[in-house]
Amino acid sequence: MEKLKKSKNKTMTEQVYEILEDLIVFCKIEPGTILSEVEIAQMIGAGRTPVREALILLSKAYLVDISRSGILIPHMNVSIQLQMLEVRHSILSLCVKCAIDRLNDIDKKNIQELLDEVNSQDDVEFLLWLKRRHEVLAKASKNKFILEELKNVQGLSHRFWYFHAKQEDHEEGKRLHIEILEAVLEQNKEKAIQAVDNLISYLEIFTRKYSI
Repeated sequence: MEKLKKSKNKTMTEQVYEILEDLIVFCKIEPGTILSEVEIAQMIGAGRTPVREALILLSKAYLVDISRSGILIPHMNVSIQLQMLEVRHSILSLCVKCAIDRLNDIDKKNIQELLDEVNSQDDVEFLLWLKRRHEVLAKASKNKFILEELKNVQGLSHRFWYFHAKQEDHEEGKRLHIEILEAVLEQNKEKAIQAVDNLISYLEIFTRKYSI
């Protein structure tokens, strides 16, 4: 398990959140596992206060369920995934519209860097790349609420993807995300919205394959 390392740029709570998020998304803590705060604190080498604060944030992102019985890592749930995709569709569409309207040279540079890197990513690196993609597009939108909303829906979605996706899914996923970024970089709003529609449609089909 990854242990906490001190950072001058992030609070302890932020660091604990990121470590736990990765452990859950990459299924290093298996779905259905129940843990206590003490066990989690010992697992990652952190104090109980930042662990408790991080768990509250993770519960808002639906990555943990907190109850008197302990901290439950939720099972995979197709219905929840489809509901989240509905929300993600609206937020991502708004994000690309705002980004295109407010794009500056720094945003363009950051988007181009993402495009230059994506094809060399393996499956784990691709999910980490997606987190950066969300941040870059959200910052380009100049709307701080968009990033928070994207964070709230991305964790469970990424976990479901990592658990089920095969190599051909990763390749198609990359292609669809590239289409979105290229359209934003071109500042072509119609093309960008269509690219978002294509991505969400694909993800809905991908998710429904596991409804049985």
